[in-house]
Amino acid sequence: MAQRKIGFYYLHYRNGEEGLEVERGLLRLLQYIGAQPNRAKKQDIADDRICFLDFFEYDEEAGLLKILFKSAKHSYRAPLLNRNTVEARENPKTMEEGEQIKTHLLIKFVAGDAIVFLETGRNILTLKIITEYLNTFISIFNNTHRRDRIEGVFCFDMIPRDDFREVLDSMERVLCAEVFIDKHILGGDALNFSDRIDHVQDNIVIEIKTERKETIKHTIYDIYSKLTGGRTDIRRIRVKGKTTDTNESIIDTNFINKKEYIDAQQDEETGEYNTAYMFSQLELLSHDF
Repeated sequence: MAQRKIGFYYLHYRNGEEGLEVERGLLRLLQYIGAQPNRAKKQDIADDRICFLDFFEYDEEAGLLKILFKSAKHSYRAPLLNRNTVEARENPKTMEEGEQIKTHLLIKFVAGDAIVFLETGRNILTLKIITEYLNTFISIFNNTHRRDRIEGVFCFDMIPRDDFREVLDSMERVLCAEVFIDKHILGGDALNFSDRIDHVQDNIVIEIKTERKETIKHTIYDIYSKLTGGRTDIRRIRVKGKTTDTNESIIDTNFINKKEYIDAQQDEETGEYNTAYMFSQLELLSHDF
């Protein structure tokens, strides 16, 4: 049984600084792209590489969106070498052809978040390429639908799975944090609100933001120590900050120690990974979130 590595991300949909509903915006765009013929869906992502959206499938009840992209590298047809005999033969493909590569991703919509589980590896499309693909089609759509434009663009944050403290150490600045706390704090001594909290979500969220040009890194160290130190009402911490290369990154305690490899089935004749099985494994992985 083969294995595939999975990357974790948050997908966002924004109009400037304003956050938009990612689920609705993404589905609307995918429906538009999916209605186009494959030739119209194709985008050049390098001088010798193309990609296109092959299919998507949305399970509204589960909040799961399966997406399959295909890509290929063309303009190269050197002779083929047999790995056993080391004998060469003429390559039958044309310069316009390339081996098909699949990229599988699953998006889970939960509590306003869009969590992306993306297959990663050699020749697999990155989420940067995929979001650029989507944003290009927003421009194409808006050029032909002047009165019904799609406002906003897609962007993403990577979720590192390394040690929480190590990633926090690497951040130049911590911009904001969300601390998820057990709802019973509402009726406790701290807030002394009503005890009638049956219909309140299990966790309430406290958002902490830094003053301009400042950092709240040391505050997060203290909160994280509470989370890992034993009995506490804190359930989860999600932190957004800038790394040393000025990129923004999110660390989330929910993703620490989560499995990052899934089983995969390969076709013996082509070496391709079985799409139905890949999505079944991604779904199993998403159940933990």
